[in-house]
Amino acid sequence: MAVALSMAFASHAAPAIDRDAWRGDLAVLKQTLQNDYAHLAWMASGQSGVDLPALERDAQQAITTAGSDAQAEQSLRAFLAGFHDGHLKLLDRQATEAPASAPAAVDPRTLEASTGCAALGVLDEGRHDYSVPLQTLPGYHPTAGGADPALRSGIVALPEGHRLGLLRLHEFDALRYPGLCHRLWGQLRHADAVNDMRATLSDAWVAEIAATLRRFQQQGVDAVLVDVGTNPGGDDTGDTLTRLFSGSPVQSAPLWVSQSAAGRDYLQEQYERIDDALRRHHPDAGARPLLVQQRDRFAASLRATQAPPCDMTWVWQSSRDWQALPCRRLVAAGSSGGPLATPAVDRINDFLIAHRLDWGQDLRRHWAAWQGPVYVLTDAKTVSSAEMFAARLQDNHIARVVGSTTGGYGCGFMSPPPARTLPHSKLRIRIPNCVRLRADGSDEVAGISPDLPIDMRTDESARARAQRVLDAVSVDLARH
Repeated sequence: MAVALSMAFASHAAPAIDRDAWRGDLAVLKQTLQNDYAHLAWMASGQSGVDLPALERDAQQAITTAGSDAQAEQSLRAFLAGFHDGHLKLLDRQATEAPASAPAAVDPRTLEASTGCAALGVLDEGRHDYSVPLQTLPGYHPTAGGADPALRSGIVALPEGHRLGLLRLHEFDALRYPGLCHRLWGQLRHADAVNDMRATLSDAWVAEIAATLRRFQQQGVDAVLVDVGTNPGGDDTGDTLTRLFSGSPVQSAPLWVSQSAAGRDYLQEQYERIDDALRRHHPDAGARPLLVQQRDRFAASLRATQAPPCDMTWVWQSSRDWQALPCRRLVAAGSSGGPLATPAVDRINDFLIAHRLDWGQDLRRHWAAWQGPVYVLTDAKTVSSAEMFAARLQDNHIARVVGSTTGGYGCGFMSPPPARTLPHSKLRIRIPNCVRLRADGSDEVAGISPDLPIDMRTDESARARAQRVLDAVSVDLARH
């Protein structure tokens, strides 16, 4: 009877874990990171603060001691989490069942404002209030009326007698500002196509930001504080919007992409756009050399993606100095503001040509909407394009950053990453394919450190923290 019970129990026991298969997944994951992960060389450097050899050892040990497939899977997730890069993730397995049929498309132009904006893709995710309750402090006056303004903004009196203009940017994407869409609905619904509606909304969002800054200028405020706390990022306006905050040229960040298929699509796209401008738009004698130069540079970078890559297996054994690395498996891809975002492009009169080189040209009529002291409020949930915004203003000495060090997502994707699936677990890998460099040569994925740190205190209210932000700005303004 005891033997029978033992056999019955064994027949219902969980199947044995295939450790070799999970080790195989880890090996594939490591190789894929070596091939495609744009931030790998930085993560393997002493400057990053990440210990890749320890992460790899811990993952191997976790697989060895795992008692189930779930625990083995967690070892891979913990391995990637140790990189502290929010863009780098293991995604869930692809659904095996047939996808449900999508509902019929709805033309937003046939709807009223609330449902029409939603159908257009304008989402309200509840982040448009300030990241700390600045509006609750004494001396605050809103400058954008209504319960659902296009932008949250206001003016607050500081302790030293200065007046500070407050502007809330909760995301770098016009489709996340429902108040603006609702206000413009009468105009948007008469657009020729849905894409035209989105373009109009995007232009209006930038114009609204510029108008707010100009009002601050006219009202004689002493400085502007841009709140990008809890901002999850968005698009390239994290770079281009910085031109609104200064009358001087803004230097965009050097952009690099993975020396693999992960970066090739972006390089090819920019090469074709520049080549098209040369062949079809008849550039003048001033623009042609700039276009030819950049086309040749993108052609060289495309060739580099076909060259044999350098060995990166050392990253699992040792740490090396970032500045001294002879190879990072990266190729040049222009800048965070376009292929050639420099003052030289500002002198090109043909907008269609200038835009191919510098995306900030789209905003030219709004440049220098504000000229004066700027502060940027950040926290640990300021990531991605919001970090780009803070970094460009800080590196160009336009703004001082106040608050906490940002989340450290850095550059994520300049083109959709190729699909990667681990052979045993079928988990999918999302791997960033771009790097933005700071003025000191470091990788933006390290996070943006504040000039005026506001430490987190567990014993204070959010309102008290908001007051400390204003106090820090007030003291700094008085000194400068």
